[in-house]
Amino acid sequence: MKSSTLRRSNITREKVAMMEALSRYNRQHQDEDFYKNQAKSKELDVLWQSFNVKPQKSEKTPQVYFVAGVVVGVIITLAVTTLVSLLISFSTPKDDAMPAPAKKSSVAASGKFSFVPADSAASKPVAVSTNEEYMVKEGDTLESIIIRFYGSFDMTKVDAIQQANKMANPNALSIGQKLIIPMN
Repeated sequence: MKSSTLRRSNITREKVAMMEALSRYNRQHQDEDFYKNQAKSKELDVLWQSFNVKPQKSEKTPQVYFVAGVVVGVIITLAVTTLVSLLISFSTPKDDAMPAPAKKSSVAASGKFSFVPADSAASKPVAVSTNEEYMVKEGDTLESIIIRFYGSFDMTKVDAIQQANKMANPNALSIGQKLIIPMN
């Protein structure tokens, strides 16, 4: 080192000499330690060979842990389900508390049935005309009302509702208006 550098760094020549000697000492001992460690590892290798130690198994793959987790989960789920079903069966009342079912009539038990012919007037189909009443709410349209009552939209149903309510314009609905909905 130059003397100007030493003066600026406030390090004396003795300190520089001591640092250089220390670095030489460290280099020598590092080499010695390296060779000593190599000799020790060779000795250990010879010792382990006499024990006939098998190499360690590789770690298990994540798939093994996943499959084991699924199997354990299924087993726990089955156990909990069985436990819950047992608790439910023990907590429900027994058949003793239930009333006995009614006995069958003797006609049904004998297997004989008698058929009574229907009257000629009763055999004719009767057209039952049922109408429902609906009060129009906010946001209702005739289409939404038809879909609500009939399940699908059809123009014939629009005409039927228009005739039943004597409406001039089917689009002119007011909130609170009562509509008669023909159901036949």
